[in-house]
Amino acid sequence: MSEPLLETRSFDYVPEEERHGNVRSQVQLWFMINAQILTIYTGAVGVATGLSLGWALVAILTGSLVGTLFQAFHGAQGPVMGLPQMIQSRVQFGSRGVLLPILAATLSPFGFAVFLIQTASYAVSDVTGIGSFTLLQVIIAAVAGLIAIVGFRLVMKVEKFASWLTLLNFALLSIAVVTVLPIDTLFQQGGFSTHAFFLQFGVSAIYQLAIAPLVSDYTRYLPAKTSGAKVSASVFFGTTLSAVWLEGIGAFVTAAFPDLDTIAAVRQLGDSFGYGLGAFTMVVAALSCLITISITAYSGTLALISGLEAFRPLRPTLRLRTVSISIGMILALACSLAMSQDTLNTFGAYLAILGYVLIPWTAVNLTDYYLVRRGRYSITDIMRPDGGMYGAWGGIGIASYAIGFVAMIPFFSSAIYTGPLAASMHGVDVSFIVGLLVSSIVYAILARRVDLATEMQKVREAALNTFGHA
Repeated sequence: MSEPLLETRSFDYVPEEERHGNVRSQVQLWFMINAQILTIYTGAVGVATGLSLGWALVAILTGSLVGTLFQAFHGAQGPVMGLPQMIQSRVQFGSRGVLLPILAATLSPFGFAVFLIQTASYAVSDVTGIGSFTLLQVIIAAVAGLIAIVGFRLVMKVEKFASWLTLLNFALLSIAVVTVLPIDTLFQQGGFSTHAFFLQFGVSAIYQLAIAPLVSDYTRYLPAKTSGAKVSASVFFGTTLSAVWLEGIGAFVTAAFPDLDTIAAVRQLGDSFGYGLGAFTMVVAALSCLITISITAYSGTLALISGLEAFRPLRPTLRLRTVSISIGMILALACSLAMSQDTLNTFGAYLAILGYVLIPWTAVNLTDYYLVRRGRYSITDIMRPDGGMYGAWGGIGIASYAIGFVAMIPFFSSAIYTGPLAASMHGVDVSFIVGLLVSSIVYAILARRVDLATEMQKVREAALNTFGHA
């Protein structure tokens, strides 16, 4: 009997009998997460600020590897917990205290949706000649929202279809890079700047880390017996491959066409290659953006309603998901319509802010899962609005997040604010390293106050728990 296409679950636990999928399907999903033009924007940052192409590629590779490492560790939590990513953080922050990181996590998917709506509209306009960006953005937001409302299975089906087109498209663009562009000349342009290098390193790392709040939303559908190492590997290699590949193309086209917008530069590369590659790229770009908007809308609403549920009991129904996704897409559309068309600079500033608010959360969550409780949780208590044994307010998690965030402030370096220590280092932003270390160490120290022996006994007695899966 085939599974129904329309998903009925929301932020609740996925029982074992409803689990499906395999690691290979996860590789395709996470490859597609980054397989769109917004990723190319990320790779343009370093070259656009004067960094040489060679150093930009090094920064892209190392930044992507570092960011994906943390993202992939979150992926292994899904099959074990059977819960969306952010509701798992009730353990560290409490059922109500988790609203703090949830608000930060909601900024990630819906922020990406804003840029994706705008990028997809440019791509469609480029191919069709439709001049009304407003109309295009409304249509794209509506279709993406509908896919997200139908749910996980439709997202996976659409993504599988698009993944092969996307793979073909970017393979052809890569051939165009090496056959059309003057590679030797491009590598001789620009130079090395510590500020520009860390800027590219940082945006590449944060671009990957920004996916962390939604990873378990999709890996939770895998059977609980699925190897955690294999799940993490599927997330790691899927997103790293597409990120490094496309960001590399972004660096090349920015170096080759410095006076063009990134989308126009990609179109120019395709047109220079011939065979209609420019137009084909815009069509595939619009489709891939549409899929990613659906994924981000799905995860953003899951995170938000799981936080609100602790303040007011909510039944995780299809109706709730429909209403919340619709509201979210309307807000994302409004922001897209109001946003400046200087996408590259606006996107760079957005990634900086995103890193500042997400890094302390990922440090606390991963430290608890891998070092403190080691994946052993009571799902029964996590799902209780009052937090059960974990409580409504997790002082240890909140304090660790706050201390880590405050420690980062002097190291901030963005268009909005530059901290004194970052200024003394000529604008080099190392706040992400500080945030990860401080929040992790503080949480590990404070967590010693938890009576783990008593807690683990309660976990074993819970109707739903992760013993045997962690």
